[in-house]
Amino acid sequence: MEITNNYSNYVAQSMAGSNATDGTKKKETEKTQETTESNEAKSTTEYANKLAKLVPSVKFRVGNACVSDKSGKSLTVNPKLLEKMQNDPQKEKDMKDMIKGVESMSKLAKSIAKATGWTIVYQHSYIDENGKYHCRMQTRNDGMLKLSDKLREERKKNSEKLLERSKEKAADKEEELLEATTEKQLLEAEAEKAEEDKTSDKAEQLLMNKIENSEDGIIYLNDEDMKTIMDSIKEDSAKQTAAKDTITVGANLDLQV
Repeated sequence: MEITNNYSNYVAQSMAGSNATDGTKKKETEKTQETTESNEAKSTTEYANKLAKLVPSVKFRVGNACVSDKSGKSLTVNPKLLEKMQNDPQKEKDMKDMIKGVESMSKLAKSIAKATGWTIVYQHSYIDENGKYHCRMQTRNDGMLKLSDKLREERKKNSEKLLERSKEKAADKEEELLEATTEKQLLEAEAEKAEEDKTSDKAEQLLMNKIENSEDGIIYLNDEDMKTIMDSIKEDSAKQTAAKDTITVGANLDLQV
């Protein structure tokens, strides 16, 4: 009986020790998981804060859907997309370009709205898990609301004439470039055109048409619209850079002569 009792005590103590060890390991594992999750969350937050600096004119958020508020401006990015961006350099580059595109679009829309008498009530963008862009925007023209149907139609025609004159002016500039007889005239004409074309024609026309033809002021932009805006802005930027380089070369040639 003495042996049995001692063995029973040994088994009981061993089991107790084993349970204590298992419990300790479990707690350590849970603690490690919590630390890892905490570090990942911190890393994602820091990453999101860096991305937010690319689009300072709107509120940057991480979430699974576009904001439904009827005021303010925001850009929401899907959290799964953030993971893809952190693990795929090319995806990160493409999405950063799109985020910068949202910033450019926001400023351009504000500029167009102000110039044509509209007010942007809210503007909420969303980039989904697959990197597709979605935007819902509402504009309001208080002056137009007070006008009669006849005056409203006249105002619309005036806007169309303004757009047409803008196109004609651009065409005239192109003609001036072709008629330039000296290198100096060519450089001056190109420089003037580059200065006047600071905003992209395609992007501007797309947004202006959206605003002018919106029903109840609601505007929707999709992934194709954003790509058009981004490509247009890049083209414009490239033209300005080329024009500046040409002017610099011409200036150097003048100095040498």
